Amino acid sequence: MKPQMLMKVAVGAVVVLVAIVMEQGVNTPHRVQARDQNDNYEESLIRIGFAIAPVPLNLEGKNRDLVGLGSFIVNAQADCNGCHTGGLAPNFNYANNHNPYFGQPTKTNASVYLSGGTDFGPAVPPSPFAYYPWATPPIPSSYPPAEYNGYVGPNIITRNLTPDKTGLPEGGHTLEQFKTIMRTGKDYDQLHPTCTTASPAPEPANCIPPPVDGSLLQVMPWPVFHNMTDHQLEAIYEYLKAIPCIEGPETPSDIAGVDPAAVYAFAQLHNDCGDPKVSASVKDAVAATDAMHANTRIRSRR
Repeated sequence: MKPQMLMKVAVGAVVVLVAIVMEQGVNTPHRVQARDQNDNYEESLIRIGFAIAPVPLNLEGKNRDLVGLGSFIVNAQADCNGCHTGGLAPNFNYANNHNPYFGQPTKTNASVYLSGGTDFGPAVPPSPFAYYPWATPPIPSSYPPAEYNGYVGPNIITRNLTPDKTGLPEGGHTLEQFKTIMRTGKDYDQLHPTCTTASPAPEPANCIPPPVDGSLLQVMPWPVFHNMTDHQLEAIYEYLKAIPCIEGPETPSDIAGVDPAAVYAFAQLHNDCGDPKVSASVKDAVAATDAMHANTRIRSRR
């Protein structure tokens, strides 16, 4: 064999050997152990997620692991129900006689779980002072713009996140739309657009004066949630698909008697659950959840 040919064969053998070593290096015991630890960690979060879910979950046709992980994120980390509850004072998202802030055993009010309706007031309230003397430099009062004569826009109302009759959560949004909402704050409902004119009356209806961008969800902490991974957002979405549909107010007048400022958000609070025989009733949801947690307590004592 010619020297040049021997050299080519030798180089080829070295390349193959290096590739084999690198491949084996990927699966070293340390790397495998790290993967196992990550898998075990997520499995523990999934177990906790199912244990703390405050409502019965419909797992048919869903990824069980994603549902469990999503429950952990929603109920143990993000506290989504803290804002998206339909409950009112004094208990808000907690069941009667189960408000932990009153020193009572904690229990979520399943009948209003993630059904929306919390009123946060205007996106930006009128500036209470002429300036903020503690700021460097002092921040002048500038909202709302003078031409709006004190009009600051509608109150910000949290949305109903439960799945509708299509099985899709948060108003029937797709997974990709949900990711866009969580990453950019896009308001597909255009519930409170930016005002285009101030006189003779602010328009369009329910608009928010600039510089607030009314095309974005206000108050909702999407600037923080956008840091979540695709896997985490998919888990939240899968979990929201698994919770019971809650219809919310049947008519705008149902809201008017409780919070007149929230009437404009009726379409985002009312949910079409479809066939009542298919959609889990709130009463059944509460009963099933109570039984589930009771059985868990009994098993833990054994």
